[in-house]
Amino acid sequence: MIAPPPSPKSVRSGAKRRIFAAIALVIALLLVAGLLLQHHLWRRQQWNRLLTADSARMTQDRQLAAFALAEAKPLYLAHCSGCHAADMKGDRGKGAPNLADAHWLFGDGSVFEIERTILYGVRSEHGKSRNVTDMPAFGLTGRLSAAEIRNLVQYLLKLSGRPHDVQAAAEGRSLYFDVAKANCADCHGESAQGNSNYGAPDLTIDVWHDSDDGRVFYDAIYSGQHRIMPGWIDVLPLAQIRALAIYVYIAARGASND
Repeated sequence: MIAPPPSPKSVRSGAKRRIFAAIALVIALLLVAGLLLQHHLWRRQQWNRLLTADSARMTQDRQLAAFALAEAKPLYLAHCSGCHAADMKGDRGKGAPNLADAHWLFGDGSVFEIERTILYGVRSEHGKSRNVTDMPAFGLTGRLSAAEIRNLVQYLLKLSGRPHDVQAAAEGRSLYFDVAKANCADCHGESAQGNSNYGAPDLTIDVWHDSDDGRVFYDAIYSGQHRIMPGWIDVLPLAQIRALAIYVYIAARGASND
């Protein structure tokens, strides 16, 4: 049996339904496009705010700080975690310091100082890099004997509250201040609390070594330190570098408030 042709009324009704469906689809697409455009404009606004806001106050803006954290996390994992580790706790073997604590080799830990380090690096050969001084190789160059280095290590263990040999520590103290020998006070200070202008660490805290025998200290004094961090100024846009600086700053502030 041949089906009867559709009535003109049903044809018109079907056409209307198709038109309404098409209109609804167009409206939905326009709404989605509008939302995407709105999000794009909002993101651009946040990036612009990162570039223009006072670095000392931008972390107090919760919305801006949250935006910076969200944007910086994948940047950190892609560009920084290879040395400083995904948990930001560094890698001693690579000379990459812990970024999630409140101790700084360079600067005072402000967003401005962190940003400067990311921008220009450390001993990166950029004209504005952190490159004031270096840790000499006292053993390799023969400036100190193995025995003198061991005595100096005992003094550093004493300063950081570790078990130590009292007599050797006394000998090491003399070396620490001896201008013709180790002259450690010139960079690390008479109190051995370091100098962030030089990148000389505070030797009185248990941050830069992890063993009671002082092996890390011995190796550093014997072989020297010449760690390099690349500058990212020619790799990442300034806004992304600022977001990374906020990311590191907030991680360190969280550690200092624990």
